[in-house]
Amino acid sequence: MTCGSCVGSIEKALADLDGVGSVEVNLTSNRGRVTYDPGEVDSQLIAEAITGAGFPASLRLKLDPEEYAALQQEQSRLGQQYLARIGDRLLSRSDFEKLLQQRSGGAASTDQNDQLWNSVWKDVLSRELLLSAAEQNQIIIQEGEVDARLDDLRQQHKGLEQIVTERYGSMDSFRERLREDMIINRNIDDHVYAGINDPRERQAKFQGWYAELQKSTEVIIFDPRLKSLGQGGSCCGGKGGGCGGSNS
Repeated sequence: MTCGSCVGSIEKALADLDGVGSVEVNLTSNRGRVTYDPGEVDSQLIAEAITGAGFPASLRLKLDPEEYAALQQEQSRLGQQYLARIGDRLLSRSDFEKLLQQRSGGAASTDQNDQLWNSVWKDVLSRELLLSAAEQNQIIIQEGEVDARLDDLRQQHKGLEQIVTERYGSMDSFRERLREDMIINRNIDDHVYAGINDPRERQAKFQGWYAELQKSTEVIIFDPRLKSLGQGGSCCGGKGGGCGGSNS
Protein backbone atom coordinates (compact mmCIF):
# COMPACT_ATOMS: atom_id res chain seq x y z
CA MET A 1 0.00 0.00 0.00
CA THR A 2 1.10 3.57 -0.59
CA CYS A 3 1.47 5.97 2.32
CA GLY A 4 -1.67 7.78 1.23
CA SER A 5 -3.70 4.59 1.06
CA CYS A 6 -2.47 3.50 4.50
CA VAL A 7 -3.64 6.75 6.05
CA GLY A 8 -6.88 6.54 4.09
CA SER A 9 -7.55 3.03 5.38
CA ILE A 10 -7.12 4.18 8.99
CA GLU A 11 -9.37 7.19 8.45
CA LYS A 12 -12.01 4.98 6.84
CA ALA A 13 -11.87 2.52 9.74
CA LEU A 14 -12.58 5.33 12.20
CA ALA A 15 -15.24 7.04 10.10
CA ASP A 16 -17.91 4.65 11.36
CA LEU A 17 -17.22 5.44 15.02
CA ASP A 18 -19.34 8.16 16.60
CA GLY A 19 -17.43 10.85 18.45
CA VAL A 20 -14.18 10.66 16.46
CA GLY A 21 -12.81 14.05 15.44
CA SER A 22 -9.53 14.63 13.66
CA VAL A 23 -7.12 11.85 12.71
CA GLU A 24 -3.39 12.43 12.18
CA VAL A 25 -1.07 9.60 11.17
CA ASN A 26 2.72 9.68 10.96
CA LEU A 27 3.83 6.58 9.06
CA THR A 28 7.51 7.31 9.65
CA SER A 29 7.21 7.08 13.41
CA ASN A 30 4.32 4.58 13.31
CA ARG A 31 2.26 6.80 15.58
CA GLY A 32 -1.00 8.65 15.26
CA ARG A 33 -3.20 11.12 17.07
CA VAL A 34 -6.96 10.89 17.27
CA THR A 35 -9.16 13.50 18.88
CA TYR A 36 -12.51 12.23 20.11
CA ASP A 37 -15.42 12.80 22.46
CA PRO A 38 -15.07 10.38 25.41
CA GLY A 39 -18.80 10.66 26.00
CA GLU A 40 -19.45 8.91 22.69
CA VAL A 41 -16.57 6.53 22.14
CA ASP A 42 -13.90 4.80 24.20
CA SER A 43 -10.22 5.08 23.30
CA GLN A 44 -9.85 1.29 23.33
CA LEU A 45 -12.51 0.98 20.62
CA ILE A 46 -10.49 3.40 18.50
CA ALA A 47 -7.36 1.28 18.90
CA GLU A 48 -9.31 -1.87 18.07
CA ALA A 49 -10.77 -0.29 14.92
CA ILE A 50 -7.30 0.68 13.69
CA THR A 51 -6.02 -2.80 14.48
CA GLY A 52 -8.95 -4.29 12.59
CA ALA A 53 -7.95 -2.27 9.54
CA GLY A 54 -4.61 -4.08 9.50
CA PHE A 55 -2.50 -1.70 11.55
CA PRO A 56 -1.88 -3.12 15.05
CA ALA A 57 -2.50 -0.25 17.47
CA SER A 58 -2.28 0.40 21.18
CA LEU A 59 -2.99 3.42 23.36
CA ARG A 60 0.19 5.41 23.99
CA LEU A 61 -1.12 8.48 25.81
CA LYS A 62 -4.56 9.62 26.90
CA LEU A 63 -5.38 13.16 27.97
CA ASP A 64 -8.43 14.34 29.84
CA PRO A 65 -10.25 17.49 28.62
CA GLU A 66 -8.29 19.83 30.90
CA GLU A 67 -4.94 18.32 29.94
CA TYR A 68 -5.79 18.49 26.26
CA ALA A 69 -6.89 22.12 26.52
CA ALA A 70 -3.61 22.95 28.24
CA LEU A 71 -1.67 21.11 25.52
CA GLN A 72 -3.49 23.01 22.79
CA GLN A 73 -2.83 26.31 24.51
CA GLU A 74 0.86 25.53 24.89
CA GLN A 75 1.18 24.43 21.26
CA SER A 76 -0.60 27.58 20.13
CA ARG A 77 1.85 29.71 22.11
CA LEU A 78 4.87 27.85 20.74
CA GLY A 79 3.43 27.92 17.24
CA GLN A 80 3.74 31.69 17.10
CA GLN A 81 7.52 31.40 17.02
CA TYR A 82 8.23 27.78 16.10
CA LEU A 83 7.09 25.42 13.34
CA ALA A 84 7.71 22.15 15.13
CA ARG A 85 9.36 20.33 17.99
CA ILE A 86 11.59 17.35 17.23
CA GLY A 87 12.42 15.57 20.44
CA ASP A 88 13.44 18.41 22.74
CA ARG A 89 14.57 20.64 19.86
CA LEU A 90 12.37 23.51 18.66
CA LEU A 91 12.51 24.55 14.99
CA SER A 92 12.10 28.31 14.66
CA ARG A 93 10.06 29.86 11.88
CA SER A 94 12.88 32.24 11.01
CA ASP A 95 15.37 29.40 10.52
CA PHE A 96 12.95 27.49 8.32
CA GLU A 97 12.18 30.58 6.23
CA LYS A 98 15.91 31.17 5.70
CA LEU A 99 16.26 27.63 4.40
CA LEU A 100 13.30 28.14 2.07
CA GLN A 101 14.91 31.29 0.77
CA GLN A 102 18.26 29.59 0.22
CA ARG A 103 16.66 26.63 -1.54
CA SER A 104 14.40 28.73 -3.77
CA GLY A 105 16.99 31.36 -4.58
CA GLY A 106 14.56 34.12 -3.64
CA ALA A 107 12.53 35.54 -0.80
CA ALA A 108 10.40 33.05 1.10
CA SER A 109 6.68 33.75 0.82
CA THR A 110 3.36 32.12 1.58
CA ASP A 111 2.91 31.07 -2.04
CA GLN A 112 6.02 28.88 -2.03
CA ASN A 113 5.04 25.60 -3.61
CA ASP A 114 4.23 22.59 -1.49
CA GLN A 115 7.02 20.53 -3.05
CA LEU A 116 9.62 23.00 -1.77
CA TRP A 117 8.12 23.01 1.72
CA ASN A 118 8.08 19.22 1.80
CA SER A 119 11.66 18.98 0.56
CA VAL A 120 13.02 21.46 3.09
CA TRP A 121 10.99 19.94 5.92
CA LYS A 122 12.29 16.44 5.24
CA ASP A 123 15.89 17.68 5.21
CA VAL A 124 15.38 19.67 8.42
CA LEU A 125 13.62 16.79 10.15
CA SER A 126 16.43 14.37 9.33
CA ARG A 127 19.08 16.79 10.60
CA GLU A 128 17.17 17.60 13.78
CA LEU A 129 16.67 13.92 14.53
CA LEU A 130 20.42 13.36 14.25
CA LEU A 131 21.18 16.36 16.44
CA SER A 132 18.62 15.21 19.00
CA ALA A 133 20.33 11.82 19.19
CA ALA A 134 23.70 13.51 19.67
CA GLU A 135 22.31 15.67 22.47
CA GLN A 136 21.07 12.58 24.28
CA ASN A 137 24.62 11.21 24.15
CA GLN A 138 26.00 14.58 25.29
CA ILE A 139 28.32 14.95 22.32
CA ILE A 140 30.48 18.07 22.55
CA ILE A 141 32.72 19.67 19.93
CA GLN A 142 35.25 22.17 21.23
CA GLU A 143 35.74 25.54 19.52
CA GLY A 144 39.35 24.61 18.74
CA GLU A 145 38.14 21.58 16.79
CA VAL A 146 35.88 23.78 14.68
CA ASP A 147 38.77 26.20 14.09
CA ALA A 148 40.99 23.35 12.94
CA ARG A 149 38.31 22.09 10.55
CA LEU A 150 37.85 25.58 9.13
CA ASP A 151 41.60 25.86 8.55
CA ASP A 152 41.51 22.57 6.64
CA LEU A 153 38.66 23.83 4.47
CA ARG A 154 40.49 27.08 3.75
CA GLN A 155 43.47 25.05 2.58
CA GLN A 156 41.24 22.95 0.31
CA HIS A 157 39.05 25.74 -1.09
CA LYS A 158 40.38 29.09 -2.19
CA GLY A 159 37.95 31.93 -1.63
CA LEU A 160 36.05 29.96 1.04
CA GLU A 161 34.71 33.13 2.67
CA GLN A 162 33.03 34.26 -0.53
CA ILE A 163 31.50 30.83 -1.13
CA VAL A 164 30.25 30.68 2.44
CA THR A 165 28.75 34.17 2.30
CA GLU A 166 26.88 33.39 -0.91
CA ARG A 167 25.47 30.13 0.40
CA TYR A 168 25.06 30.66 4.14
CA GLY A 169 24.91 34.43 4.50
CA SER A 170 27.82 34.74 6.91
CA MET A 171 30.82 32.89 8.26
CA ASP A 172 29.16 32.69 11.68
CA SER A 173 26.20 30.81 10.20
CA PHE A 174 28.52 28.44 8.37
CA ARG A 175 30.60 27.90 11.48
CA GLU A 176 27.52 26.85 13.45
CA ARG A 177 26.45 24.54 10.63
CA LEU A 178 29.93 23.01 10.57
CA ARG A 179 29.90 22.51 14.33
CA GLU A 180 26.57 20.69 14.09
CA ASP A 181 27.91 18.49 11.28
CA MET A 182 30.87 17.54 13.45
CA ILE A 183 28.57 16.75 16.38
CA ILE A 184 26.40 14.50 14.20
CA ASN A 185 29.40 12.68 12.71
CA ARG A 186 31.05 12.12 16.09
CA ASN A 187 27.87 10.70 17.55
CA ILE A 188 27.52 8.29 14.64
CA ASP A 189 31.20 7.28 14.81
CA ASP A 190 31.15 6.75 18.58
CA HIS A 191 27.70 5.27 19.09
CA VAL A 192 26.66 3.67 15.79
CA TYR A 193 29.80 2.64 13.90
CA ALA A 194 31.90 1.80 16.98
CA GLY A 195 33.79 -1.46 16.38
CA ILE A 196 32.48 -1.87 12.81
CA ASN A 197 34.90 -1.49 9.91
CA ASP A 198 33.14 -3.16 7.00
CA PRO A 199 31.32 -0.50 4.90
CA ARG A 200 28.28 -2.69 4.27
CA GLU A 201 27.94 -3.54 7.93
CA ARG A 202 28.26 0.13 8.83
CA GLN A 203 25.56 1.06 6.35
CA ALA A 204 23.21 -1.64 7.65
CA LYS A 205 23.88 -0.60 11.23
CA PHE A 206 23.15 3.04 10.45
CA GLN A 207 19.93 2.26 8.61
CA GLY A 208 18.61 0.19 11.51
CA TRP A 209 19.68 2.79 14.06
CA TYR A 210 18.11 5.65 12.10
CA ALA A 211 14.84 3.78 11.59
CA GLU A 212 14.59 3.27 15.35
CA LEU A 213 15.46 6.93 15.92
CA GLN A 214 12.56 7.97 13.70
CA LYS A 215 10.16 5.75 15.62
CA SER A 216 11.31 6.76 19.10
CA THR A 217 11.60 10.53 18.66
CA GLU A 218 8.44 12.53 19.23
CA VAL A 219 7.71 15.06 16.49
CA ILE A 220 5.03 17.69 17.06
CA ILE A 221 4.00 20.01 14.22
CA PHE A 222 2.66 23.44 15.16
CA ASP A 223 2.41 24.95 11.69
CA PRO A 224 -0.96 24.48 9.90
CA ARG A 225 0.64 24.39 6.46
CA LEU A 226 2.97 21.54 7.35
CA LYS A 227 0.03 19.68 8.87
CA SER A 228 -2.04 20.21 5.73
CA LEU A 229 0.80 18.72 3.67
CA GLY A 230 0.45 15.46 5.57
CA GLN A 231 3.40 16.10 7.87
CA GLY A 232 1.42 15.79 11.09
CA GLY A 233 3.24 15.14 14.33
CA SER A 234 3.58 11.89 16.20
CA CYS A 235 2.32 12.94 19.61
CA CYS A 236 -0.96 11.89 21.08
CA GLY A 237 -3.48 14.37 22.36
CA GLY A 238 -7.22 14.37 22.77
CA LYS A 239 -10.34 16.31 21.94
CA GLY A 240 -12.30 17.52 24.89
CA GLY A 241 -11.44 14.21 26.41
CA GLY A 242 -8.12 12.73 25.57
CA CYS A 243 -6.56 10.85 22.75
CA GLY A 244 -6.58 7.47 21.15
CA GLY A 245 -2.97 7.00 20.22
CA SER A 246 -1.79 4.25 17.92
CA ASN A 247 1.32 2.45 16.89
CA SER A 248 -0.18 2.02 13.47
